[in-house]
Amino acid sequence: MRKNNRPYWLKQFFDSLNNLYINHFIRPQLESSGKDFRVMGPRHFQISGPGISIADHVHVMALPDKPVRLAVYEGLGQISIGNYCIVNPGVRVSSADKITIGDSCMLAMNCYLSDADWHDLQHRIFAPGATAPIVLGNNVWIGDSALVCKGVSIGDNSVVGAWSVVTKDVPANVVIVGNPARIVRDLDPDDLTTREALFDGPTPYELFEANFFRERLSGNSFLRWLKTLIAPGSSD
Repeated sequence: MRKNNRPYWLKQFFDSLNNLYINHFIRPQLESSGKDFRVMGPRHFQISGPGISIADHVHVMALPDKPVRLAVYEGLGQISIGNYCIVNPGVRVSSADKITIGDSCMLAMNCYLSDADWHDLQHRIFAPGATAPIVLGNNVWIGDSALVCKGVSIGDNSVVGAWSVVTKDVPANVVIVGNPARIVRDLDPDDLTTREALFDGPTPYELFEANFFRERLSGNSFLRWLKTLIAPGSSD
């Protein structure tokens, strides 16, 4: 559809159903989960293994063809996602050691964090092979389809470009691209915003969001929404 035709009250109803699903089916699978934990497309959010913790204001978006998967191998690993993070469709985080994601991090579509080789190089029936922890600092942005390999630490505010392969530690406040990834630009740490600003500003995020959708969906009717489901037109 070209536009969201739902009336605001219907969006609120669907949001309530979504939260019921998250609280009943997803939160119990996690070691811990904080307030305002949201999953768009929760049926496509896959959790495998124990030791997975999610902090406050973490938002996940999953699609049928691009599920989000957080996996801990045979209880050996650990995954921790900090406050204010966003996880986009197709993201995979696989741990047999420890993966720590700091506050306000952004994981773009299809990126992959893996702290293990998953098979021994010489004896390939043995899993998970070599392991080493991954640490993302605060406000790190991992670009579309980028790969972060075992043993890598990425400093605060740094950006990993799309399709990059990160095999070595990355300092704070830089942009890296390529395979293997290399530094191409420095960032000014005094001129950066973070996702935390969405939630700690003068207007609470929940109120800002409610006002935004109330205005955007104003004028929509239930009958109009039904019509767009059955016989959508060029203006729908």
